Amino acid sequence: MTVTTSADATPLNRQVVDTLRHEIEGGQPAVGERLATEEALCQRFGVSRHTIRDALRKLREEGLVASRQGAGTTVIRRGSQPLYVQSVSSVEELLQYATEARYEVDKSGMVVADAALARRLECAQGQRWLRVEGFRYVAGQAEPICWTEVFVLADYAGVGLRIGRGAGPIYSWIEEMYGVRISEIEQVLQAEPMPDAIGERLGAPPGATAIGIRRAYRLADRRLAEVAFNLHRSDRFTYAVTLKRKP
Repeated sequence: MTVTTSADATPLNRQVVDTLRHEIEGGQPAVGERLATEEALCQRFGVSRHTIRDALRKLREEGLVASRQGAGTTVIRRGSQPLYVQSVSSVEELLQYATEARYEVDKSGMVVADAALARRLECAQGQRWLRVEGFRYVAGQAEPICWTEVFVLADYAGVGLRIGRGAGPIYSWIEEMYGVRISEIEQVLQAEPMPDAIGERLGAPPGATAIGIRRAYRLADRRLAEVAFNLHRSDRFTYAVTLKRKP
């Protein structure tokens, strides 16, 4: 199949998306099966790799497929109900997530860690932090995919000028602006009650359960530079992990 390219034609990537979506909803390929490779899709549709990647990104945003670096693209559901699939197995894939998910800041300001916040961040009581709160969005979805609360150590609070104004992970801006290096990212997932105010923005019903993700970013000397908390709707979030054995 070769998509049309006339002036009044549907954009190329949309034609590819519509065709692949129709096939997925029809069960070919089935849930759990992989799509053809990017190269094969380029040959099938007669389009560039850039167009194919745009189309696959749209299918990911619709929750139909999930892509993993080096593992191709897999069908994860046949329906198009909004679903966010996060697949992170490396710092590089975490960077990709932060680039694709736009962060809109609702409020920010400096805070001093009292006893409760010190326990939550696992930091020293009395430390000063820049606190930023808002929601993340992906292209093509009106509702946010998650609520995000970020704490940046006061030493690196200058990155606040960039948060919400550009794409990319906050930790990389800390590295770039201050000449330090994040050597370790700790991540913990857990189920927890969804706060009513956040749930309303995420379109969750009252009393819904959230999937909470806590990430702590540490320097080589183990000092905390950043801590981020994300809350996702449990019924619209999948976290994929691939474990590989060493040769």
